[in-house]
Amino acid sequence: MSWKKLAGAALGFALAPVTGGASLKLAAAGLGATLGGALDEATGGGAAGAAKDAASAANASAQSQIDLQRRMYEEGVARQQPFYQAGVNALPGYLSGIGQNGELVRGFTMADYQADPGYAFRLSEGQKQLDRQAAMRGGQISGSSLKAAARFGQDMASQEYSNAYNRFRDTQGLRRNALAGVTGFAPTAANAMGNLGQNYATGAGNAMANQGVTSANALLAGQQARSSSYGEVGSALSKYLGAGGSFGGGGGTFQADPNVYAFGSQSWD
Repeated sequence: MSWKKLAGAALGFALAPVTGGASLKLAAAGLGATLGGALDEATGGGAAGAAKDAASAANASAQSQIDLQRRMYEEGVARQQPFYQAGVNALPGYLSGIGQNGELVRGFTMADYQADPGYAFRLSEGQKQLDRQAAMRGGQISGSSLKAAARFGQDMASQEYSNAYNRFRDTQGLRRNALAGVTGFAPTAANAMGNLGQNYATGAGNAMANQGVTSANALLAGQQARSSSYGEVGSALSKYLGAGGSFGGGGGTFQADPNVYAFGSQSWD
């Protein structure tokens, strides 16, 4: 029992006269008890205090839920950031490569053909063969060797050009697809982060709304508890006065115990 209720009980004892019927003493005790309960409600105890404590516990739980959801959101975003940044960083190179005359879409040139590894290898091997034949003839090259060299050049031009062209286009396609794949990381990661944000906003928003409802209900319950206790005081006071009780006059007409309490013109010992 709180000290406020004890104070109300003491007041009820003080209000009960030494002489008087049982109904008056009972009414005085009831008035004191209701006054103590009302004081308890008015100062944050009783049902109002219990409702406030329950709301605080519920709101603390909701806040923990909000904090957890925020942490999960932040960790999810952190995991997506490397992919997002990789896509963003790859985008300029990809756009430049597929632009007009970009490296990933431009046409095949003679410089590309001559830089092709297959062309360079076969040209080198043909040159070595001619050098060996010339060395065997003391530096002289026969007419048949010259015809063979011309035929070799024509064959290589016919066969290797097509091969070099296909390799060039294949290499362009591989580079283009690789860059496109990396740039695709950005929208995928952005979409994932957007979903994380939406989930966090929904969950945290609901929890915050519940906090508001819980707090409002606690305030309403506290107000109702206080109003009820004040009404009970009025009812108890009416019963006390109806049973013949009074709060004394100027001449000290009523006292509970002459050795402890005095009302009216006398003071408390």
